[in-house]
Amino acid sequence: MSTERTDPANKQPEAHQACVLLVEDDAIIAMLVEQILLDMGLRVLVVATLDNALIEVEMTGFDAAIIDMHLRGDPAERLADALLLRKIPFMVLSGADQSGFRAAHPQITMLGKPFDKAELEQCVRELLNG
Repeated sequence: MSTERTDPANKQPEAHQACVLLVEDDAIIAMLVEQILLDMGLRVLVVATLDNALIEVEMTGFDAAIIDMHLRGDPAERLADALLLRKIPFMVLSGADQSGFRAAHPQITMLGKPFDKAELEQCVRELLNG
């Protein structure tokens, strides 16, 4: 279903280590984003399908999510709705045109692919501190 990874070099025994659900069906992008998040000192749950992402929302505790809006042909609006319903902060990371979603949800951070590492890091910090 999902894989959770923590960077063993990043030890934070005293503080809460935030966990981010990463929902991305492109393995290369998932590995790149996962490494950026690990380098930020975060725990990461990685899933590649809409169904597995919806299960994680129901079953797993995490602090924020990064979602692609097109997962192996499945639009991820149901996932976005589930996150909104549970008041879990999330952002969209997508290479596709998301103007309709953006118009309906102007409060959601949207970042296009390709993305800038520093911009992604800033968006994630804002999600977790928001």
